[in-house]
Amino acid sequence: MSAWTSAGVSIGISSVDRKDSSHSVCHVMAPSENCYRWTADMRSILRSVFLSHSPTRKVLGLCLARPCNTNRLCQECAMPSASQSHHYDIHVFCCINERAPGHPRGSCTARGSQALQAYMKAQGKALGLGSRVRINKSGCLERCELGPTMVIYPEGVWYTYNSEADIDEILEHHVLGGERVERLLLEPGQTRPRPTDPPRLTLQVADVSLTAPAVKRFVLRSPDDTDLPAYPAGAHIDLFTEPGLRRSYSLAGDPADREQYVLGVRREQDSRGGSSWLFDQLSANSKVTASVPRISFALATDATMHTLIAGGIGITPILAMGHELKTRSEDYHLHYCTPSEAETPFLKEVRSVFGPRVTFHHDGGDPATGLDVQALLADPVTGQHIYVCGPAGLVESARLHSSHWPEEAFHSELFAVEPATDELPNEAFDVFLSRQKMTLSVPPERSILEVVRDAGVAVETSCEDGLCSCCWTRLLGGEADHRDHVLSSAEKLANESIMICVSRAADGETLILDL
Repeated sequence: MSAWTSAGVSIGISSVDRKDSSHSVCHVMAPSENCYRWTADMRSILRSVFLSHSPTRKVLGLCLARPCNTNRLCQECAMPSASQSHHYDIHVFCCINERAPGHPRGSCTARGSQALQAYMKAQGKALGLGSRVRINKSGCLERCELGPTMVIYPEGVWYTYNSEADIDEILEHHVLGGERVERLLLEPGQTRPRPTDPPRLTLQVADVSLTAPAVKRFVLRSPDDTDLPAYPAGAHIDLFTEPGLRRSYSLAGDPADREQYVLGVRREQDSRGGSSWLFDQLSANSKVTASVPRISFALATDATMHTLIAGGIGITPILAMGHELKTRSEDYHLHYCTPSEAETPFLKEVRSVFGPRVTFHHDGGDPATGLDVQALLADPVTGQHIYVCGPAGLVESARLHSSHWPEEAFHSELFAVEPATDELPNEAFDVFLSRQKMTLSVPPERSILEVVRDAGVAVETSCEDGLCSCCWTRLLGGEADHRDHVLSSAEKLANESIMICVSRAADGETLILDL
């Protein structure tokens, strides 16, 4: 007997007489226990069972009258009966179908399903579910535009999922708790994604203080004192200000502290409503809406030495990194650049967190007299990583003087983009939205984001300058002209994702987006 599974159905093939294939049968073992004699109509049997999304159904006229339900080898089909084989309480089938690169429908594998299925299997084993839950790989489940997808039997519940967090939620609530995860459910017959509201947090201001001239420290907590979503060092949240704006702010606190988020905000002279609104409108007990934390500036996990460079308000993500590094065994040192001690945001906290591992560089307002970036980065050291956050001039100087370092050893985050001296030429091009089955034309004067938004497709956005990674989109086909400040050179060369707020198509290319 041989057996295989797909789309939530276990199929067994056996024969009483191996020399006579006319005696072979197909046994749909789980969850229906229906048996069929192997005939030329087998293709129609399988298609009917698989594509109906109802694998307990019988294909009338072809199903054998007596199912395998005895405690011995079934005389009709020579297969072990149900009671003789190991039974699982739950079968999970994760689609890992692949298609050729650039296929307009994409595939679950192109959207990360293989790694997620492996993660789910490992987590199931870690939770001790191996004896009663089987997590299977499946071929195409014909819901490509909604992928990655899985179906869980015996209930026949379909989910779409995109992250390890989604997997954890499905395991915790559905597999262990018996409750469906409503936000990930797929409806019968659904072929396109439903519009969804991204998760939002309501936060209450617990404290506001001035940490340097024109720089305020905001402490935000949950109004009901529950734990806030966890975040790694280097993460940021977006605040939704009253004028209808959305602005990103790095988290400066200790990532281990789930009770509060700490922000540092500099009041910008040419503020478009973000920092000025926070300064003028937020005080103790005020409430503000925020996104959940996101990360695009993370500590390397394979470094033996971390060199951190912060300029002014750029200390905020670096301070969180200091908190985390204190708990790790790697070496680290901070170079902190400000005009003077009095103009140093978070001075007391920086001294407390970094202790002797910080060097202050006060330049009196003239960066040329401050940190010698070229000398600091002159000699690459194996295992050493560089992290830079601050004004564009500081970041670009560090990038320039570390050009002889391995590219993966350099990490940076910008808060603002310097005005371009030369505008890049723009040409019109088309994009195909794989999940929506929609082709859109992007004229020279508009961005992909603007065109997609006008078409009624919801996309998360924030800075719209190619800085924050909020509009990160998987690229399924076509070559992009990458113009963002988030992706590394290697990531741009790999051409697997795109920031649709600023990047465009290369000449003559049509982009296939996972939207």
